Order: sequence, then structure tokens, then C-alpha cells
Amino acid sequence: MILLNGSQMYDGWGPRSRKTARNALRNVRASKLQRRLNARCNELQSELDDARTELLQIKSERDEIRQTIVENELQLRHVRSELQRAHSDAQRSKRSAAQNEKQAAEKAKLEVAKRIMTVADDFSSAIEVAEDQNMDPQWFNGFKAMAEKIDNCLAAEGYRRFESLGEDMDPAKHEALATMPTPDEDVGKVIQVIEAGYEDAKTANVVRVAKVLVGRSSDNA
Repeated sequence: MILLNGSQMYDGWGPRSRKTARNALRNVRASKLQRRLNARCNELQSELDDARTELLQIKSERDEIRQTIVENELQLRHVRSELQRAHSDAQRSKRSAAQNEKQAAEKAKLEVAKRIMTVADDFSSAIEVAEDQNMDPQWFNGFKAMAEKIDNCLAAEGYRRFESLGEDMDPAKHEALATMPTPDEDVGKVIQVIEAGYEDAKTANVVRVAKVLVGRSSDNA
């Protein structure tokens, strides 16, 4: 029996007709199913295309983000390098300024000390004159006391006299003002100190050479 028009039943066909009708019905159903499948495939293909497009867009955005990250990292490294360089420059400038300040202070200190050394020379000369002229002991002792105070003041600042009398002439320590004939054993030696020499008490570096007279052979007189 075959359903016709959705309501009537027809069963007057022969076996061949019924088979043909069944085949036709299957074909109709298959065609409908095929259309539905095609439509669904088209929908899926469209969704797949959209997904691919979205994926490509995501990949493009990802690549842009990666590029931005790389650029930011490079910029960050550059900034760090500049900061480190600036910090190093600042430290060098700070050390240089401190060193310059220290050198300036030492130079100023030495200039003042040299002036005091000149005063010490004057007192030494005065003491020699006082000894030669048999000056009043009170005056003589006063000169010696002042000379000792000046030497102590220089010592407190790190400067001290070095011995020259009887030493071999040393251009690094002595300035020969003149030569005088002497016995052979004193040739080339300091025989008189006109102005005392001073050195740094810590480093033993000469800060003021001694002005001296040097002995020479009497044969060259």
C-alpha cells in the first residue's frame, strides 16, 4: 500500500509499479537528504572559511604582537644600556670630581706649607746669626722655641725636613747654588745647607728641594 497525497492509500498497482514507486520515493527522499547535506556542507564550508580567515587574522595579530615585543625588548635593552652608561659616567664624574677636589686641597695645603717653610727658613737663619753674635739667651731660646713650633706645625700637616748636610749631591733632592773647594772626602757632597729641604712624611716624596753648596776638588779651584 502506498500513501498518496498524504492521505489517500492506493494499493491497486502491480508489483512492478509498486517497486517503481518505492524507488521514486527513495529517490525523492535521497534528493531531499542530499540537498540538506549539501546545504549543511555549504554551511560547514562557510564556517570553516570564516574560521580560517579568523585564524589568519589571529596569526597576523600574533605576529604583530611578537614584533612589538621584540621591538620593545630591543628598546628596553637600549634604555638599560643608556642608563648603565649614564650611571658609569656619573660615577666616573663623581670620582673625578672627588679626585680633583682632593688634588686641589692637597695643592692648596702644600702652597700654605711652603709659605710656612719660608718662615721656618727665616727662623733658622736668625738662630744661626744669634749663635754667631752671642745673642741674649732669652732671645735665642725664644727663636728656637718658635722654630720648633713651626716644625711641629709642618709635621702635623705631614711634612718634615730631610737631612742634607754631608749627603751626596742628589739632583732629585738638592739644588746646588754653588760649589766650593773641599778635601777629597767631601767632593760631591753637601757641605752647607742654605735652605732646608722638605718631604712628605707618608710617601717620602720631595715637596721642596734643599738649596745647598757642594764640595769640589781643590784642584779645580
